[in-house]
Amino acid sequence: MKTFLITLAGFLHSLIVAHCSHPDLRTTTYEELENAVEVFSRPNIVYYTELLFDIPRYQLIVGARDYLFRLNLESLRVLEQTHWPSAEQTVKTCMQKGQTEEDCHNFIRVLLMQGDRIFACGTNAFAPECTWRDVNSLSLVHGWVDGLARCPFNPHANSTAIMTSEGDYYIASALDFSSQNHAIYRIMGNGPFLRTVQYDPKWLNEPSFVASYEIGNFTYFFFREIAVEYINCGKVIYSRVGRMCKNDKGGQFILKDNWTTFLKARLNCSIPGSYPFYYNEIQGIHFSEKYDIMYATFTTPDNSIYGSAICAYNMSAIKKSFEGPLKIQSTPKSAWEKQTVTHKHFQCQSPGSAQNLLDSEMYQLVDNAVQPIFSRPVYSLELQRLTFIAVDIIAAKHHGEVHVIYVATVEGELQKLVRMPNSTETCLVEKLKIFPDGKPQKIKMMKILKDTNSLYIGTDEAVIRLPLHRCDRFKTKSDCLHSMDPYCGWNDYQMACAAAPNRNPYISFWEQKPMRCPKPDDPVDGGWSKWSVWLPCSHLKRGSADEGCLCKRRFCNEPSPANGGKPCDGVEIQVTNCTVHGQWTEWSAWSACSQTCGTALKMRRRTCGNPAPKNGGHNCLGPDQEEIFCSTNPPCPAYSKVPIHGHWSEWTSWSECSSPCGGGLQTRERKCNDPAPQYGGSECSGCDQDFRICNNHLCPEHRRSTSWTPWCKVNVTRDGYFQQRFRFTCRANVPEVNDIRISHPKKEERFCLEGSLSCLDSAFINIDGTWSEWSDWSSCSVSCGTGFQYRERACDNPPPSGNGADCKGAPRMERKCELAACNDDEGWDEWTRWSLCDYNQEQHRQRKCRVDIPGTKFCSGSSRETRICVDNDIRVKYQAEESHVLEEDGVHMEHVIVALMGGLLVGLGFGAFGMYLFKQRKIHDLPHLTPRTADANLYMSNSEWKASRPLNESPLKVPQKEATIKRNCNGTLTRNLRTPLYSEESFRS
Repeated sequence: MKTFLITLAGFLHSLIVAHCSHPDLRTTTYEELENAVEVFSRPNIVYYTELLFDIPRYQLIVGARDYLFRLNLESLRVLEQTHWPSAEQTVKTCMQKGQTEEDCHNFIRVLLMQGDRIFACGTNAFAPECTWRDVNSLSLVHGWVDGLARCPFNPHANSTAIMTSEGDYYIASALDFSSQNHAIYRIMGNGPFLRTVQYDPKWLNEPSFVASYEIGNFTYFFFREIAVEYINCGKVIYSRVGRMCKNDKGGQFILKDNWTTFLKARLNCSIPGSYPFYYNEIQGIHFSEKYDIMYATFTTPDNSIYGSAICAYNMSAIKKSFEGPLKIQSTPKSAWEKQTVTHKHFQCQSPGSAQNLLDSEMYQLVDNAVQPIFSRPVYSLELQRLTFIAVDIIAAKHHGEVHVIYVATVEGELQKLVRMPNSTETCLVEKLKIFPDGKPQKIKMMKILKDTNSLYIGTDEAVIRLPLHRCDRFKTKSDCLHSMDPYCGWNDYQMACAAAPNRNPYISFWEQKPMRCPKPDDPVDGGWSKWSVWLPCSHLKRGSADEGCLCKRRFCNEPSPANGGKPCDGVEIQVTNCTVHGQWTEWSAWSACSQTCGTALKMRRRTCGNPAPKNGGHNCLGPDQEEIFCSTNPPCPAYSKVPIHGHWSEWTSWSECSSPCGGGLQTRERKCNDPAPQYGGSECSGCDQDFRICNNHLCPEHRRSTSWTPWCKVNVTRDGYFQQRFRFTCRANVPEVNDIRISHPKKEERFCLEGSLSCLDSAFINIDGTWSEWSDWSSCSVSCGTGFQYRERACDNPPPSGNGADCKGAPRMERKCELAACNDDEGWDEWTRWSLCDYNQEQHRQRKCRVDIPGTKFCSGSSRETRICVDNDIRVKYQAEESHVLEEDGVHMEHVIVALMGGLLVGLGFGAFGMYLFKQRKIHDLPHLTPRTADANLYMSNSEWKASRPLNESPLKVPQKEATIKRNCNGTLTRNLRTPLYSEESFRS
């Protein structure tokens, strides 16, 4: 009871405090924003510093530590995530050079778009590198670029980069490992690579760069640096704007590889007076190209009282400053003096002359500071430091254009300001707490996008999309009209506070009051807070000290009614039925043991139903079941697992036949898993695969032929020449005609008379055969001792045709060859018998070595011998009598004599018979056409033949299809031969 009363007292105290507080209507808490913003974050991924809008593809490109993302512009849904870490060796080298592990990562510091490509650079553990990537696929790398002078080494360096419309890449940053070499560098593009002079404080003196823009013929860079012209003791930081011509070509000898059109001017943001108060350090800037105006945030130095201001500038003031006089310091100890010089060179009109180069080396500082539009800041704060700034210019119902300014503080708070039209007054209309209390994050980047009416914020841990307006938070018409939010007005059709329909504030049913700064004494109507959680309250049940009722409550404090505003309508507190706490039923009886032997359990149960909890009452405390071991079970007998033998599963279906005809194969399978063998069971017996023949029917017969080849001249004779042509034909029973392999050429041959247009079929011409050239001598038949060599020739130059005679002489010639004497045969078995003659007319025999490892001492020589086969008749006789000869002591002299005599007689007989046949054929045949060798496959066209004939020779005219050939043999007319005479057309297919 005591605990309950303490809880109740604390609850009532919090209600009283909340009820009495009057929160500022302009403040929006994190809880109110939670449902209105979109947040993207990933575990262990931090430092979301680079944001790039891709409007045509409706995506947001985000650069973080070690990662690149493509997100949807509205929902921040991930379209692509690309991991881009540093290599392990690079990280190790970075830490060896004294950097922390936290900084030795790849921090994305440059993210620019050119066409359909993204140029991204990362610090890469203090070894920067850059890549060109596809805008639709960040993981697709088009090319790698060295990051030196294109990306800062240090992830915490203040830098800015820009890609101009001409494709030139500018970067302003510290470009070395120690962050001492500061420069504004043009390192890629069409023009020469130029930079500011190195280690010269008149050019750059420890700058911190903020932003860069391409405006007209110039590129502008905004930064803060130690002022070299400050002549008092100590040092002071000034805000600067520097610019250079885009067509700057640099110097040749003086200022070689350096800018020749670089100038810088001071940005003045101060409160005027006898002793002006300066806000010297620029922190952020926003340039509206459409309206030619800039808003920038400035702060006091870190060692001064915290203060911030916002100043506005137009481009005319900046141009006026750069067109005015310049500052010069003659010697390091002299004062800075004002100089009036020509500005044509610095206005991009005549860069490059010698005088201009001297001016460029002497002058870098403009004498007149850039003055703001108004004589004092448009907004200033004390004890706060502003950082990033974004500006939206919109149309209001009564004032035309209104400038809405969003600024971030170092504490992570966002402020929404409105610069009143035709006035220097700027009002705070809303404070937005975008982070939970006690968990602030540092804002790294902030950009505004009109297309989605959103503000995009990059922090250490997330990317946030915040709507530019949330008019629905004003529930009544009075609150809506008194909020002075330029985005919001009362829509009479919707009866709600909303933005102007279609961004048109002049519609009659959309009401908005003239803009003015919100006043604290404006009437504020009350609004209900959210209901609290259910808590015990004082409505106790009579007769019970432990049971009570639950209450929830809301308060009219969001906002509280003030200055005559209306109170909230509705009830403030709700009470439920009084609480009933649950109680246990009695335990059930013990169940039977879970098994009859060995270790077993038995249990009993109860339920929380005596009574059951109601209306938020407590559940019963304690377990709803209990278990104990059975102590009376006997031990279980030893159990051994029974072997399970494997059995086959069902066969699968037959596979498709491997051939559509002519016989193919089909297969099917089964597995030994029904069941699989276990506990020592036997495997399945039989095969796990089965085959059968299919599609035995014959395939349809296909025939395939090639076309005739052109006629080729193959041999030239005394009276003419031969031509041949070929065609390949094949037919087979196959499934497809493409399966036929064409071989076995068909040949046609004809003989053409020299000087004639017609040719004869070679079958009607009698040509004697002539030997070809002898081939080279073959290798010796043995590897040692005495052996044989042979060479061969063929009767095909030309081959005999018709009744022409065969070539005279032998087609093969043999000779002995003497090699080195064979080594000792120690270690060899006996030679085997000579084999039968093979297709090369050779015989072979072999022997084996009896020792395991042959060497120089044993088994010298070859294990195989080859010899030329002897004459067929002798070989047959030798084969028939080989076994008998082997049984005798050897070959006797009488055998040799008898064989020689017999061979001589047989040779004389064959020679006489051949001479007789030759004489008979010579009498009856045509005269021999003596061929002469022509180049193989030489083809001569009709036009070539006509061109080679003598001019006085008349062409042979053969008008008939039959003609008579007359030949003289030895000067006498022997015979007339009538033979078909074909013209060339007769041989065409």
